[in-house]
Amino acid sequence: MLKIKRALALFLILAVILTISVASGTSFSAAGTGIGLSEHVLNAYYSGWSYVYGCASEGAVDCSGLIYMYAGGDRCAMIDYCQDSGYVSDGVPNIHGLGLYQPGHVGVYVGGGMAVDARSEDYGICYESVYSKNWSMWFKHETISYPDTGWEYFGGDYYYYENGEYLTDTYITVDGIEYYLDENGVSSSAPGDTGAIADTPSDYEAEEEFENTESEYIKLGSTDERVSTIQQRLKELGFYNDDITGYYGSLTEAAYMEFQIAAGLYADGIAGPTEIELLMSSDAPYASNEEEVEETEPTIEETEAEEENTFSNGDFDDSIYEIQSELAELGYFNDDATGYFGDMTESAVADFQTQNGLEPTGKVDELTYAAIFSSSALENPNVEDLNDTETLTPPEKADKEDSTAPTDATASTEPAKENTAASSACEEVTLKSAELAAKALEGIEFESVDADKSSSRSGSFMIWLLVMIAFMSGAFWFVYSNEKKKKKARYERIKARANRNW
Repeated sequence: MLKIKRALALFLILAVILTISVASGTSFSAAGTGIGLSEHVLNAYYSGWSYVYGCASEGAVDCSGLIYMYAGGDRCAMIDYCQDSGYVSDGVPNIHGLGLYQPGHVGVYVGGGMAVDARSEDYGICYESVYSKNWSMWFKHETISYPDTGWEYFGGDYYYYENGEYLTDTYITVDGIEYYLDENGVSSSAPGDTGAIADTPSDYEAEEEFENTESEYIKLGSTDERVSTIQQRLKELGFYNDDITGYYGSLTEAAYMEFQIAAGLYADGIAGPTEIELLMSSDAPYASNEEEVEETEPTIEETEAEEENTFSNGDFDDSIYEIQSELAELGYFNDDATGYFGDMTESAVADFQTQNGLEPTGKVDELTYAAIFSSSALENPNVEDLNDTETLTPPEKADKEDSTAPTDATASTEPAKENTAASSACEEVTLKSAELAAKALEGIEFESVDADKSSSRSGSFMIWLLVMIAFMSGAFWFVYSNEKKKKKARYERIKARANRNW
């Protein structure tokens, strides 16, 4: 009986600990802000964190772990328990720190049309346009507090929120002072600054503010004397043909991205110390002069034009992203557009060529490129076969989002062709990362989550708590009853012994 008591006592202790753990897991983590979440994911990008599946610690995260590390909450069903959500195809609200979702993957919108996500072992943490990846939904994270009205400071710039979104491309008057908010929502001066307000952000100077950010990177919306130097250098190299303003606007960003492409760099439009050093060096590439090439080497131009639209297995290019997106629209490509030409892309191209009367080489030559983007391109008659794999796409958006559904590498109707060991390994890692991420978020629904879902989770905890209370009460009653019976039996034995002696 003593062993039974000890075992029961140990079990009750474990039950209490489990109940406390459930209570802690059910309650929301100490929530942060949308600005704080944006700063967190950008820090991960600039610090060069690695993608490690299942991790959520400094320096090593996966897609959900990157958000969970800061915001807490439900890691595997963020969109199920969100405050609000909508479709990216209808536009992303001007709110810092919104969550972004596509089947099997999540990221964060950091404003200015840019997003950050922990993508895969190959790509690590990515920072790029929100529309360059096929995000299907945006959502407000369950634990995050988002701004409503007033000034917010982010990335060295000031933004003004009104009715839950920061304003863009407009003039506002706050406390009798006029401010200009550019196309990305950046204010022309700090709140309370009574100095002259420029008519355009190009004339705005805020060197002290920029220095206070302690950022080595120059990006869209930055204003600094270094921007003037960059603009001047880009102009010398033939990438920039506008005025030297000292403001890093959309024209400067586009010119800088052209430089990055010419230099073989990742074209994100962000100027870091190493890239700026290359820009200022004698090794910096010049912009191509098409007119000069046409006059002196017309045959070379034709060759380059032909090669520009020629892609095959192992290539990586922005044009491949567009090709994959178009093939997805036509029903030949049933995966995320990544810009990498792998086995699945090769198979999709071969299928397209077969259906459109072209030689099924699996390579995108000039003729195939023109056919893919022509208005007479034939859709895949076997598109239903490609969509047999289970997806999490909401029925009302199925036609628009089939290309984002995760799929197995065996979904291709043509056998994969031979490729170099390096490109095969790269494709395998990419597919494995997507598969693991899909498993991590398995069971997620797309519908906007309302208060009923939060109350449902709270209700589940209350049921668990009541069950545990009932069980522990029963256990204590069992111990009490057993002790009472033993005491009564002991009393009867003493009484019987006394009667015998009497």
